[in-house]
Parts: sequence; structure tokens; C-alpha cells
Amino acid sequence: MQEYRADLAALRLIQVCLCLTAALITAAAAYFLKEWRIAVYCIAGVFCGSAVLIGFFCLPVWFSRLRYVVSSSRLTVCSGLVVKKEQSIRLDRIQFVQILSGPFNGLFGMNFIILHVYGGQLSVLFLKRQDRDALITMLQQRGVFHAP
Repeated sequence: MQEYRADLAALRLIQVCLCLTAALITAAAAYFLKEWRIAVYCIAGVFCGSAVLIGFFCLPVWFSRLRYVVSSSRLTVCSGLVVKKEQSIRLDRIQFVQILSGPFNGLFGMNFIILHVYGGQLSVLFLKRQDRDALITMLQQRGVFHAP
């Protein structure tokens, strides 16, 4: 049985992007709403508060609970923020595997694998490059091939 976890570099990238977005929206509000200072403070409070709540509370909890367990016959995705969610598929039911990654995704843990199964799909998100390659190799050894 092999267990994979989400890459924390992806979490850090998402947190930085959330903070930058909140700062840009606040700066735009300050620039365009010069006469309405109270509106600017409200917008800044809402967006900065949301970025802090989501980026530094909700996402770290979700990332810490996100794991993938591969046994000899099944792949199970465990996740959830408040309620634990488990999705499990049999490996022999996978039709094909789709790999989503770009040139810099190995640095940031933004490697995704989408497993297409009968009746739907199962996403394996935020893997390290080594974990992605190990999972793909294991699936290829079991006769599941990925799309080019």
C-alpha cells in the first residue's frame, strides 16, 4: 500500500496568489473610490479578511487532510475540510489516465492526474513530480495507459 500527500509548495503558491489578488483589489478600490473612504475600508476588510480566512485557515486544513492511498486493487482519495470525504475506485475500472502539468509545475506541486473511469472521473491533485511519476509508472505496470 502506497500513500501520497499533496505538495505544500502548491499551498504556498495559492496563498501568495490570494494575498496578491486581495491587495490588487484593495488598491483598485482605493484608486477608483477616492471620495468614498468608508467603501474602500469595507472592500479592503472583506477581501483581505477572506484571503486570510481561506488562505491561512481553510486551505492548510484541506491540504493536510488530502491524501491518496493506492493498494493492490484500489485507489482511494481522502479529503475534506469539515466533513471527511473518501472516493475509491478499482484500478481495473480505469479507462484512461490524463496528466496535466506544465513547465514550472514541478516546482510548485501543480501536477494533476485525472483518472477517467466508467461513469465519471477521479482527480488526483497537487502531487509532487516524483509522486506523479511513481503513480503513473504503477498504473502503466497494471495495464492502464495515459493519454498523450
